[in-house]
Amino acid sequence: MGELKSSYELAMEKLRGRGDQDDIVKLSDEQKAEIAELRRQYKAKIAEKELAHQDALRKNQAQDVAEYLALRERLDQGLLDQRRQLEAELEEKVEAIRNRKS
Repeated sequence: MGELKSSYELAMEKLRGRGDQDDIVKLSDEQKAEIAELRRQYKAKIAEKELAHQDALRKNQAQDVAEYLALRERLDQGLLDQRRQLEAELEEKVEAIRNRKS
């Protein structure tokens, strides 16, 4: 039975299959480690935001239902915005590492 492949490996196979060899970037072990560390850091940052979001919701559950729903909508949107911002920062940093000459 074959071993499972990461999404990165699957994407690289698709690129190779299309003949886009020039688009394939070989990453050094150092670059791979840097990217993995960045992903861990940003996963932790997002988890912190999610925990703060849940805490804020718990603290405000006792309010009037309409007020709570309005607050929840604002908090949910704020979390979504923060998550998008962090994901964009992460991808920008990962791309900078990928584009750096090894």
